[in-house]
Amino acid sequence: MGIPEVTSPTNVVKRPTPTPPFKPNNVAKYYNIVREMAITDFRLKYHDSALGYIWTMLNPLLMFGVYYFVFTKIFPSKIPNYPLFLLIGIFSYAFFQDCTFSAMNALAGKAGIMKKIYFPKTIIIIASSITCTFSFIINLIALFALIVFVKGISSLVFLIPIAILCMILFSTGIGFFLGAMYAYFRDMAQIWGVLVLVLFWLSPIVFDVETLPEQISTFVYLNPLTRIMGLMRHYLLYDFFDPRFLLMTIFYSLLSLLIGYFVFKKHEHKLSELF
Repeated sequence: MGIPEVTSPTNVVKRPTPTPPFKPNNVAKYYNIVREMAITDFRLKYHDSALGYIWTMLNPLLMFGVYYFVFTKIFPSKIPNYPLFLLIGIFSYAFFQDCTFSAMNALAGKAGIMKKIYFPKTIIIIASSITCTFSFIINLIALFALIVFVKGISSLVFLIPIAILCMILFSTGIGFFLGAMYAYFRDMAQIWGVLVLVLFWLSPIVFDVETLPEQISTFVYLNPLTRIMGLMRHYLLYDFFDPRFLLMTIFYSLLSLLIGYFVFKKHEHKLSELF
């Protein structure tokens, strides 16, 4: 009887351990990881900074100072309560910018953990968004106090959490998409830096979209940030409620989250190898 041929183990291809699926019923299981990541990242974000958490508010305030001077002294704006109008736009944009860039940096920063521990990579993006939300809430508290002092409390202020949630969902969805793309193209950070600057001027931050010609305003309304900033101003400044506008804003925010999430999940299994 002949001796059976032994196959060399070097010819065996070892498959990578699949990433556990992140399903709704797993939220409680990974809650502690998300919480610790978010809190730790928020503390480390300004750990070596002399001003610390003050930068959370100082950066958008410096931007506000520049644009306020330009659009009140050089090109005077006729928008009522323009300082408050401008602050709402800048704080909203600053959160969106911070959230999307942080999503890309978070994956690169957690590369070592991703290689050692198997967990859904989606929680890295979620934790990153929560970290940025901490800063956003700090800014909104200061903004709300200023609005109450200058204008008084809006009767629709109780709807502000919906506008904030829409901003978080939309920004997180874009963060999911950018995180997946950044794994393949490191130039995505530079490309997004240009695109987000273009997006600043395509969003009603320094101008009122209602004053634009109809064809241009229709185009600007395709930008979900336009609708989200509109909700913020409706409920903080104008006491204006439009249910159709609200539903469309929620729809676009959820659509962004779902598209970004599914793109990220499609490439999630490759992230540990790419970073």
